[in-house]
Amino acid sequence: MNLSTLFRVLFITIFTSLTAIRVYFRVATGAIRDTGFARKEGALPVVLRLVLGAPLLFATGAYVFAPAAFGWMYVRVPPLVQLTGAMLGFAAVLGIYLVHRELGTCFSSTLVIRENHKLVRSGPYRLVRHPMYSSYLLLFAGAFLVSGNWVVGVCGTAIIATLMTVRLAREEALLVDRFGAEYEEYRSTTGMFIPMTHKLANALKESRDTVG
Repeated sequence: MNLSTLFRVLFITIFTSLTAIRVYFRVATGAIRDTGFARKEGALPVVLRLVLGAPLLFATGAYVFAPAAFGWMYVRVPPLVQLTGAMLGFAAVLGIYLVHRELGTCFSSTLVIRENHKLVRSGPYRLVRHPMYSSYLLLFAGAFLVSGNWVVGVCGTAIIATLMTVRLAREEALLVDRFGAEYEEYRSTTGMFIPMTHKLANALKESRDTVG
């Protein structure tokens, strides 16, 4: 097996594992009944995901089934960097699994607060408030590096960036409305996507308050 085939197999394994995790937890938690989008998201993130999702699916299929047919989709990536990308991809899949495990029946792929919803603060949620987004961003960074397919990297990252910006404000508003002071306290002690960044944010806030 040559290196290009090896890295394609690793890419396929990463996304097959991701699909298996998503399907299992959607069925196990009843989230399989959720609609693909929620009205609370607004139109912009939905449209952007649809527009970016089509080329992402095409580029992924092209790399898996006909990698030599679309040379313009690729950039040259050194094998060591490709291996690093594969490691990032598997780390991201593990992160996504842990997030699903901790959320349990609270998981939803849309902006939905369930009747029995609780504020999860265990597992990855001890460190950051939105580890699912962080994991998916890591996933697409790894997918780009292991495949060299810039369409996969750009479209995948753009979809997650849309969720991390446009949709996230609505998501946090829902959580504040549901959990009130409990979520405010949790927000003050955790980073949004990266651990420990809340300390920097709090220090900057205190600095502004002092100056003011």
